[in-house]
Amino acid sequence: MSVRRKATNSVKELSHLTTLNRIVSRIRQSLNLQTVLDSTTTEVRRLLKTDRVKIYKFDEQGNGQVVAESINRDRLPSLKGLYFPAGDIPPQARELFVKAKVRSIVNLEEQKIRLLEPSHFLSTSAEELTVEQVRKEPLKKLLQRPVDPCHVEYLNLMGVKSTLVVPILKDKKLWGLLIAHHGKSKRFSQLDLQIIQMITEQLELAISQANLMEDVEANARREKLISDISFRIYLSVETEKILQKVLREVVREIQASGGIVLLTQTLKDKEFLITGSQVQLSFQQWLELFKSAEITNRSKVITDIYQEQKLNKFISAFTNTHIRSILVVPLRYSQEVLGYLAVFRDEINVERVWAGYNDPDKRQQRPRQSFEQWKEMKTAQVPEWSEGDQKLLESLGNHFTMAILQHTLYQREKQQRFLVEEHNRKLQVARTVAETASRLKSEFLSTTNHELRTPIASTLNYLTLLRERLYDNEEELEEYIEAAYTSAENLVNIINNVLDISKIEAGRMQVDLKFIKLQPLLDKQRSLFKAQTIGCNLNFVMKSEVDAIWADENKLQQILINLISNAFKFTREGEIKLEVLRCITSEKPEIQFSVSDTGIGIEPNKQNILFEAFVQADGSIRRRYGGTGLGLTICKNFVELMGGKIWLESPGLNQGTTVTFTLPVNEPLTS
Repeated sequence: MSVRRKATNSVKELSHLTTLNRIVSRIRQSLNLQTVLDSTTTEVRRLLKTDRVKIYKFDEQGNGQVVAESINRDRLPSLKGLYFPAGDIPPQARELFVKAKVRSIVNLEEQKIRLLEPSHFLSTSAEELTVEQVRKEPLKKLLQRPVDPCHVEYLNLMGVKSTLVVPILKDKKLWGLLIAHHGKSKRFSQLDLQIIQMITEQLELAISQANLMEDVEANARREKLISDISFRIYLSVETEKILQKVLREVVREIQASGGIVLLTQTLKDKEFLITGSQVQLSFQQWLELFKSAEITNRSKVITDIYQEQKLNKFISAFTNTHIRSILVVPLRYSQEVLGYLAVFRDEINVERVWAGYNDPDKRQQRPRQSFEQWKEMKTAQVPEWSEGDQKLLESLGNHFTMAILQHTLYQREKQQRFLVEEHNRKLQVARTVAETASRLKSEFLSTTNHELRTPIASTLNYLTLLRERLYDNEEELEEYIEAAYTSAENLVNIINNVLDISKIEAGRMQVDLKFIKLQPLLDKQRSLFKAQTIGCNLNFVMKSEVDAIWADENKLQQILINLISNAFKFTREGEIKLEVLRCITSEKPEIQFSVSDTGIGIEPNKQNILFEAFVQADGSIRRRYGGTGLGLTICKNFVELMGGKIWLESPGLNQGTTVTFTLPVNEPLTS
């Protein structure tokens, strides 16, 4: 019989060790904590042959939650996911678990809780023991106590007759409990307890490893995010755009509802960048809020905006939002605050299903009665910020600071480079203008020399013929006199043009504006150019719908003579047209003059320069048609002196030219 018992024990021991090895192997193969917990409950239930095994985890407030569970064919109701209040396991009982790291065995038939060895009868459930007593009493006096009647009733109603509870510790603190429930009275052998203790120790190691891995992964994720963001920030020259994009990523990563980058040294015209949920505060109000919150050298969490008395004046701006908490990082360089990086979190609603939720299983009746007051929905709760959140934002704040400094240096360098380039450009333009002016004046002097010598020589020749009476009759005499007069008149016109442009450049040209009749002036133009009209066989057309105008009569006449002379000079056939219209399309009423011809035309790329002094379309024009290149310049200056504007249009070579100028209406017009 003894041999058979020993053989049976050996087989059982081998089975337990095999299970232990399998559990240890699974624990070591997986870094996912939930997977480890689920597989552990399943294997332990099979090992102990109980109806249910669950893992019960404590939170920071002492409340518990069933985070893993294995049930044998629905013999007991499921508790997975349910929360239990801190009082469900009294603090003195938790202190005893930490102190002794004991296994408690509840046997309802004996109405006792056994902690390894029977010795003492004070009950932690009945609060006969205090936390201080547990801490001070020798362990051997605390190893047995009666089951509290309330606990007995609770287990009976759930169909539980015996339980085994093993503490799970982490860093010498109670992390949770491994609990086995059975629907019948059950004794656990010393081998069972030893194996369970070994499994629990492996589970504690797995929890530490999983938490360490979570920390490592979280740190790696943060470092990757920081590295990625810093890389993009330092490579980008569009600082405002990249900071806006990064701000959105930070808010998403840190699980905030919104954020701002507030800059005391602004980028372009923007004072701050925003994303997500926002508060209607101005730039100055944000600065005042951060100053009131005493945010200076380090990051700070404004835990609950409604509880900060220093911020009462800003509360009204938050009432229309759900923002409840703010994490702020000052962006500092040396002793200077460049701005602030802040992220917000909205208030949250916390819904917890405590033990006692409405389950059709009648065995939940007792939990429903005991914990019904724990069915709750907590609204408008203050969100929490972890140490990792704070470190992440501080690190990103450093990169934001460097980005702002980089942007400032880049802008200053860019501005300096622009000033140098602008200075060089102006020097180049001035040099080009000077060279062009020198060239044009040289050409002007050369041309004017020819233009002056021709009429002077012609005049002297005709005067010589007249003085020596080298003519045959009166008709020839009149011809010589007319030719001499024409040459002298050409000479006077050239000299007048030179004198006019000199006065204009010196700023001494004045206008005498008055109300004049326009028709007599136009009739004079027709008379002046009658001979050229007949001699060149050109059609000279005039059309006017204006009777009077406010202008300088002499200047207006000189403009018209110059423009019509050019039209006749450069037109060999076709028509020359002078048209005067009332212009009512502009904001102010104007009189529009246009002189058009069907002559040689002008290339588009040379049309804009013809109003500059001494300029003609090209050298061949001067050689073929003569002139000083001052006519259009004088016209432009006269028009502008009278408050108007002038422009030239030509479709191209041999397609004619139209010169148009406008004068303002400063006096009432008469029909």
